[in-house]
Amino acid sequence: MTKIHLSKTPECPICESKSTPLYYAGEHHMFKCGKCFLAFVFPMPTDEFLSKFYSQFHKNFGDGGGYELWEDRTNADFPAKVAKVKSVIAINQARILDIGCGKGYFVKACVENGLKAEGIDLSNTAIEFAQNTLGVNAICGKIEDHPELEGLYDVVTFWATIEHLNDPIKTLTAIKKVLKPGGRIILDTGIGSDWLDKLLPGFVQWYDPPQHLFVFSEKSIVQALIKAGFHIENIDSCYERSRVRRIVRILRGFIYAASLRFVSEITRTKGTIPFNFTRFPIGNLISVIARVDK
Repeated sequence: MTKIHLSKTPECPICESKSTPLYYAGEHHMFKCGKCFLAFVFPMPTDEFLSKFYSQFHKNFGDGGGYELWEDRTNADFPAKVAKVKSVIAINQARILDIGCGKGYFVKACVENGLKAEGIDLSNTAIEFAQNTLGVNAICGKIEDHPELEGLYDVVTFWATIEHLNDPIKTLTAIKKVLKPGGRIILDTGIGSDWLDKLLPGFVQWYDPPQHLFVFSEKSIVQALIKAGFHIENIDSCYERSRVRRIVRILRGFIYAASLRFVSEITRTKGTIPFNFTRFPIGNLISVIARVDK
């Protein structure tokens, strides 16, 4: 692996503060903001790279894809997420847009629960599956490239998607435009700089470029939403779909931290860690509900 050498480190894309080198994975390098604690990839992959990456990623495992390895676990969260959407809907005919819908399973779960939902995703293979196999309404592309959607939606869901984007502020601003006055965005993402990440710095699963281009702290995700014009209504920095699973997540995190802490000291070299040597399948999620006023 080749470590990055820059004469000047990049500014934080959220608060524009100074950053320092963090971790690297082959050609992809991450930096961390010293003020809002956002971790981000630099240089950032292009739209063309990401479109090709996710079109391959959403193919069947036998065809070289990988998403189906996580599909069952992801789909198991949908009943709780549908309930969360219903909790913020003020009218019966509310219209919902799932951004980063993948193959459309959450859109289908919403429709099956009597909600009016549609989806959008960057992956053409995922959208083909959503349309042709699940029969749900979904389109391919980036939300900022669809001005015809402006002002149509009461709720936008944004599950485990913001960390995959190369310009999250631009996308959040576009989301604000597609929402009606008083509309809400509900998102979740892997959280960094929380208690678990501090116990096992850089070892949690979210540091995974090029799939994850950002690892948000609570401070940085709040700043990103405010910068895009949202008002924060609710934050859960250790989200789980049930109380029992939350307790298990916390206990598992402390057990991992206690047993693996020594690995951090052994492998850390001059502030950077090679990814393939360090990531573990643990990490907390942050869930945020924010409102737009127009």
